[in-house]
Amino acid sequence: MPNSRLLPQAMTRIMTRIMTRALFQAMFLVLLAFCVLASAPLKAAEIRLSLPPDPNALPVFVLMEKQDEFLPDDQLKLVANPAGDPSAMRAMIAAQRMDFAMFNLVGGTRFIQGGLEELHLVRPWVWRGIYLLTPAGTDDLAVLDDRIVLVAPGVSTPPHILTQKALAQDGIHPRFVSGGAGAVLFSRLRDPKKAPAAVAAPEPMVSLIEHRQQAQDWEQRWQIALDPTEALGGDIPLGALWQVGNDVDPALRQRLVKGLTRAAEWTQNPANHEEAARIAAEGYQHTFRMPIPPQALEDLLREQRVVWQTDDDEHRARIEQYLSDVFGIAVPAGLYLEAAENEASSTDASPGETSRTDD
Repeated sequence: MPNSRLLPQAMTRIMTRIMTRALFQAMFLVLLAFCVLASAPLKAAEIRLSLPPDPNALPVFVLMEKQDEFLPDDQLKLVANPAGDPSAMRAMIAAQRMDFAMFNLVGGTRFIQGGLEELHLVRPWVWRGIYLLTPAGTDDLAVLDDRIVLVAPGVSTPPHILTQKALAQDGIHPRFVSGGAGAVLFSRLRDPKKAPAAVAAPEPMVSLIEHRQQAQDWEQRWQIALDPTEALGGDIPLGALWQVGNDVDPALRQRLVKGLTRAAEWTQNPANHEEAARIAAEGYQHTFRMPIPPQALEDLLREQRVVWQTDDDEHRARIEQYLSDVFGIAVPAGLYLEAAENEASSTDASPGETSRTDD
């Protein structure tokens, strides 16, 4: 019968149409899923950055607050450095508990000299921020000769060594004593009977002293009498950004440096001083339990007592001069990140193998 022969053909056509439609629907769903995944933001890379309670930290708190603007592709996580404990800091670096660290240039150089291979200098960061305070009305620094000068936080730190070198140029040789950085130091500074002949300290301690003596009406008043970095020629790289380990993505490092640069420029813009001081005051309190009034930090910024800069093309010459002239240290092998990366590349390459790029 004709109809019986046509029935299988009709069924085949119907099944073909159904399968074709289902195939197109499946392809559409796959394409839609691909578009959704492609348009979804990638998971931000976490950058662990350790920092100390000194000038290194101030623009970092701004970067943390304004990540969406200055570091949009990554997630910044702050880790507090163990204050005043080089052994604990060395242990943290050896355990690679951070990707990057901020602390003074000479401290990191000594770590590398001591065999800490996980640490490499990315670039200098802080170029000013140490001062010598003397009692108000002191006109001649020669009176400090053979007198006690307190050092915050302690001897053998940059405030001690730089101040010692700067004064020695004029034949002045005080006796430097560790002064700490807390309530005991403040109690000595406010009392004329306990006060030393001078105190060498970093920011933001200097601004905090100036703010407190005014707000609390100290009997003993202090003045900034010397900028050791200026006395030693200026442009001294005090603080630095360090990379911890050899496996950090160079692109991530570049994004961090760019973010820090933008945060530093924003912080040092007079139009932003008030907001930057508020952000930084919250950061010092939250990260270090270090109460600093925003007004003290605003004064620091307004008077440009700290300079942050990451793009100095001449920094290598200044690093080598600073380490040699002030600390008597030769630049150790592996200090610069580029040298470490080149050494790693040559070690990883097979004998006779030439480099190549993807087609």
